[in-house]
Amino acid sequence: MEKIKTDILIVGGGPAGTVAAITARKNNKNKKIVLIREKEKGIIPCAIPYIFNRLDSVEKILMPDKLFKTNKIDLLIDKAINLKPAEKKLFLESGKELSYEKLILATGSKPTLIKIKGIDKKGVWTIKKDFEYLKKFRKEVLKSKNIVIIGGGFIGVELAEELSRIKKLNINIVEKLNHCLITTFDEEFVIPIEKKLKEKGIKIYTNTTVEEIIGKDKVEGVKLKTKKSFEIPADIVILSIGAKPNVDLAKKAGIKLGKYGGIKVDKYMETNVKDIFAVGDCAETRDLITKEFIPVMLASTACHEARIAAANLYKKENLLKNDGTLSIFSTFVNGLAIGIAGLNERRCKEKGYNIVVGISESPNHHPRALKNTQDIKVKLIFSKNSGKLLGGQIIGPEDVGEMINILGLSIQKKANIYNLDTLQISTHPLLTPAPTVYPIIVAAQNALIGFENNKKSKK
Repeated sequence: MEKIKTDILIVGGGPAGTVAAITARKNNKNKKIVLIREKEKGIIPCAIPYIFNRLDSVEKILMPDKLFKTNKIDLLIDKAINLKPAEKKLFLESGKELSYEKLILATGSKPTLIKIKGIDKKGVWTIKKDFEYLKKFRKEVLKSKNIVIIGGGFIGVELAEELSRIKKLNINIVEKLNHCLITTFDEEFVIPIEKKLKEKGIKIYTNTTVEEIIGKDKVEGVKLKTKKSFEIPADIVILSIGAKPNVDLAKKAGIKLGKYGGIKVDKYMETNVKDIFAVGDCAETRDLITKEFIPVMLASTACHEARIAAANLYKKENLLKNDGTLSIFSTFVNGLAIGIAGLNERRCKEKGYNIVVGISESPNHHPRALKNTQDIKVKLIFSKNSGKLLGGQIIGPEDVGEMINILGLSIQKKANIYNLDTLQISTHPLLTPAPTVYPIIVAAQNALIGFENNKKSKK
C-alpha cells in the first residue's frame, strides 16, 4: 500500500475544490497540498447546457488543470472510499493511503431521481458532471427528434433554450408548478421568460406531473397528467429536477449532516470534526436574511465557501466568517436576462415580513433611439420597518448579469432604502440607463414613498 503524507488534503475537483486548493496555496506558501478528483477531466458545471449549440462540444467546457501545476498543487485522479477522522487518514480506491493535517471535503452533488414508472428505460438521462457521460448524452440528443425535459428550473430552462437552436428538435418542458423558475422569482418576472421560450417553439406543460415514461426497452413517449392524462412522443427524457449533496464519504465517517442532507458546518466552514471542513454542494447552507437552512447549490456560493474555509485552515485569529448564503441567481433565455438577489415578494409574505416594494423600468441605453436598446425592469423589496433591502429582481438585456451583483453587495452590506436612493453611479449612453432614470435608484425612490408614509403613520 502506497502511503502519502500531506498537509492539506482536498477531496473534489469541481469549482469548490479548485478554489479551495488555490486559496489554500495563497494562504500557505510552504504547505504540501493534494487534491483528489475522481474523473480524469474536470468540467465547468454551469456550462453543461451549452454543449449542444453555442459551444458545440463537450471539450470546450473542460476546466484547465494548469492551475494546479502553477500553484504547486498535486492532483490525484482517484476515488476516496473511506475516511478515518480519528487517524486523519483517507483511503483511495487504488489502494493508496493519505494522511493529512487539514481536510476539505468538496464532494459536490449528484442528480436527484424521482419515482416515475419507466425511469430506468434507455433514453432517460440526468445532468451528470462527467465528461465521458456528457459526450454520449450530447451524441444521443443530436440523433433524436422529440425531447422531454422534466423540470422547469434553471438547468431545464437553459437546456430547452439551447436545444431549441437545433431546428429539427421538438422541445417540451414538464413542470409540476404553475410556472418555470417560480420557486426563485416572482410571477411577473417568469412570465416574460416563458414567453421567450415559447417564441423558440418550446412547449411548456405547467401544473403537470409525469405518470409514466412509455416504451418497451427504450423511451417512446411520456404519459403526463394535469386534470386528465395524455401522452406526448419522446426519444429522449432529461431529468432536470435538482440535485442532492454527495455526502457518502462524510456520512460513512460519522460526520454530522444537516436538515437537507448536507454536511453540517459552522460559520468558519468547519464540520463537527476538528480540522475537517466542507464546502460547496455537499455542505449545508443557511440563508443570509432568514437564517433558515436552505438547499442551495450554486458554483458562486461554492467558491465563496471555499475561499472562507481555505483561508481559515491554520488561522487562530481573524478568521473569515460565512454569515449566510445570499443565493444570487441569474440566467439568460433567448435574448432576455433575469436575476435575483435575496428574497422575492412571495417568500417575504410567507415569512410574514412587513415590506414595501419599489418598481422601475427604463431603457438600458440613453437616449432610447440608440440601436439595440432594450428595457430593464427592477423590483426592490425593503423592510417596511427598518428600510433594509431584503431582495431585488431585474429583467432585461445582458447588463442584468452584473447589475444584480450591485443588489447582492447591497444586501450583504445591509444597505437600506436611503443608501440606494442616493447610490452614486457611472453612466454612459452606450453602456447604461440614463442617470436621470437609473432603474435601481428610481425603484428605491418609488419604494421610499410607501416607507416614509409608514413612518409618518407611526408617529
